[in-house]
Amino acid sequence: MTTTTKKMLVAVDIEPITTRKGRFVIPSQDEHCLDAFTAIDGTGTASFACVSYTGRDLDANTLFARYIESGAKVHNVDKLLADLDDYLTQVKSFKVGNVLGLQMNGASAELYLVHKRPPAGAM
Repeated sequence: MTTTTKKMLVAVDIEPITTRKGRFVIPSQDEHCLDAFTAIDGTGTASFACVSYTGRDLDANTLFARYIESGAKVHNVDKLLADLDDYLTQVKSFKVGNVLGLQMNGASAELYLVHKRPPAGAM
């Protein structure tokens, strides 16, 4: 079954959190930078992201299409689609406003809670 959610991660800066970068992010596909997020539009990377409400149903196919539209090259389509579905399943388990990090757990990306909420006025 395909996971759908109306939540998505938006890149943020921490130290302290001072900037909402505002780019939707997915786990990095760069094998040299796996513990980071990459902007779905290909505009950069982020170490942390905040759960945001999108108001639209998102699934792995939607994220995949947006990523491809950015000009990204994908070596294994089936693996990326499965990874994106797992990613969305994880995103659904967090609350809007949670700040998350990403770490590799074997061959899969695992989201973890960094802050329950960004500091007041930081976004």
